[in-house]
Amino acid sequence: MRNALAGTWLYATMIIFMVILIAYVAITINYSRAFEMSENVIKIIEQYEGFNSKSRDLINGALNTTNSTAKHSCGEFDYHGDKQLYYGVTGTSVDKNPRGKNYDYCISRINTDVNGVKKYFYLTKVYFPFKLPVLGEIYSFEIPGETSALHYIYDDSFTT
Repeated sequence: MRNALAGTWLYATMIIFMVILIAYVAITINYSRAFEMSENVIKIIEQYEGFNSKSRDLINGALNTTNSTAKHSCGEFDYHGDKQLYYGVTGTSVDKNPRGKNYDYCISRINTDVNGVKKYFYLTKVYFPFKLPVLGEIYSFEIPGETSALHYIYDDSFTT
């Protein structure tokens, strides 16, 4: 009887260890996929010199091929003491982020003036879910990104 109880504890310990290890690997893989998608969004915006209809179509195509993005609300951020809103993007529509609506990804354009030269850069947020088959989505990873400075942009998405 004593050996049976000791064996049960050993099996339980091994199962717990395996669950923790599998969860760690799953989280690592999901996070790396999310980071890769965020980098793809940034590369596409830089390649097409702004957030325009062509770059938006390519980003939507990339998001559709991964088929694992989470819809999430965008919110706002603090940029040098000034509150800025993210624009929410779902498919081809770009909204100035009303509360309570969820989007595929979020983007904001920042206009700066450096030594008399106008520069633009984009801040992005991509969300990827951590899902389990029975429990569904447990957590969403938020991956922020930022493009390098762009001097001359072609942008047909932002009103400001």
